[in-house]
Amino acid sequence: MLHGADWPCWRGKDGLGISPEKDVPLEWSRDKNMAWLRPLPGKGASSPVVVGDRVYLTSQTEDHGLHVLAMDRASGAIAWDIEVGRGRLPSHNLHNMATPTPVSDGKHLWVLFGTGDLACLAMDGSVVWRRNLVKEFGPVKTNHGYGPSPVLEDGRLFVVRMHQGPDSHVMAIDAATGKDLWKKDRSFAAKDEGKDSYSTPIVHRWGGRTELVVAGAEALDGYDMATGERTWKLGGLGVPHPYGRTIAGPVASEGVLVAVASGFQNRGYTIAVKAGGKGELPPESRLWTSTRFSTDCPTPLIVDGMVFSVRDDGMASCLDLKTGEARWQERLFTDNVKVSPVAAAGRVYFMSGQGNTVVVKASSKLEILATNPLNEYTVSTPAISGGRFYIRTEAGFRSLGPR
Repeated sequence: MLHGADWPCWRGKDGLGISPEKDVPLEWSRDKNMAWLRPLPGKGASSPVVVGDRVYLTSQTEDHGLHVLAMDRASGAIAWDIEVGRGRLPSHNLHNMATPTPVSDGKHLWVLFGTGDLACLAMDGSVVWRRNLVKEFGPVKTNHGYGPSPVLEDGRLFVVRMHQGPDSHVMAIDAATGKDLWKKDRSFAAKDEGKDSYSTPIVHRWGGRTELVVAGAEALDGYDMATGERTWKLGGLGVPHPYGRTIAGPVASEGVLVAVASGFQNRGYTIAVKAGGKGELPPESRLWTSTRFSTDCPTPLIVDGMVFSVRDDGMASCLDLKTGEARWQERLFTDNVKVSPVAAAGRVYFMSGQGNTVVVKASSKLEILATNPLNEYTVSTPAISGGRFYIRTEAGFRSLGPR
């Protein structure tokens, strides 16, 4: 069973990056508000998930072992470390096979690796079921390796595969048994790298319906989570450059969906579309298009009617959700940025690729509240739970907050 303080999947509940907690740390460093630091076996770009009194994350060791770890949230002690597979497929050097983030319902944990290894574990680490999606459906042919995290809703596990090879699809799996419930083709007309998506879907609740929203292959679309029926699709999200891959995920709030068309080298754009559409949506369905502030890797964040994002070059921005009007833009980092922002207590936490965090007020006027240095390499988005931040860097795994 999940609790309000849990952070059960990538970017927390529904994948939106927002914690409801108010008592969270504003400032930290290696010497301040450091509850504990623990070394990790191997490396990974996956984010931690926090459920109950434990933290879970995945890692790949030098011998290509695919590991799942459970750690005590209070002390950082490793409760168990299970190898659920072994292998290595081609990927960009920024990440490895331990890039997708686990997901949990408080009773079980589901993990997915870039090798296609997908497993359900009980909370004691025992394996309930296991399968390999690459062996079943063939290799994933992307330029940079597999990235999307699995999504869980109402006993169904959702996995996406969007790539340059055959059989791009969205599928639902019975979370208890590992058996397929439905599988829908998602082979759109994008070309070359435009077919690649490393983006994790979100669960979107609006207007009395709950749907899975997926971004990639120059399109944004929604699926009925019970049947797999595509309820709507907005196409035409191509970009004027050859690196059209989708990395940033979609976000939603107040009946508005926001997505990024590849912002590689700041040459993409961000769009907003009103939720509730049906069928093939015309181009005029866009509420706005912004060409100046688009990310490549980091997923945007919506708080109180404002869209906060940070480009890979460290330039952050705030746009009005309903109009796309720019409220502010400011360079927060000279470091490269791959980490997605998260929010809590009326603040937005931006983190650079060196683990340095700038905290700003979630406001239409820029107000920097704190600058927190770590100077440790990371591409992993932090988790927020129980008044603490959980941050993975190459130096290890940290819990930030009161001891």
